Amino acid sequence: MAIVITTFKEKQRCKKVEYERRVLRDLSLAKIKKEFQELFQPFFQYSLLYQQDIEDACIDIAIDAYLLGAAYSRFAYYGEPLHSIKKRSESAQKEIVEGLYDYWQFWCWGTDLMMESLHRCCVSYVDRWWMEGYQNGEKRYKMRLH
Repeated sequence: MAIVITTFKEKQRCKKVEYERRVLRDLSLAKIKKEFQELFQPFFQYSLLYQQDIEDACIDIAIDAYLLGAAYSRFAYYGEPLHSIKKRSESAQKEIVEGLYDYWQFWCWGTDLMMESLHRCCVSYVDRWWMEGYQNGEKRYKMRLH
């Protein structure tokens, strides 16, 4: 009989991975692709050759934002208001936005106005998927599926 020793951090990581797997079942890849196409289509005039690579990276970013929102939804379960939760996750969300914007800057160039518009699109995209994850996570907590 072997004794298995696990640490608290390992147990916590396993629970987090399992929760993320369950939450991701409700995420539609087609929905992400449609949102991506609608929001970022004007910026493809300079980088049509790499559209698939850019789309894949943006899908990854949407998934990251979705999982972040789902993770922060647990605070709503304990009665914290949405604006407070948004403020709590602001730095992590900003990091995701800046990563997406930096990636786009590598593939896209243009006037200052265009780059400002691109940054707003990145903020909107990340916020939208954060909110989607938050709402799904909140629903799961209410239904006690966490």
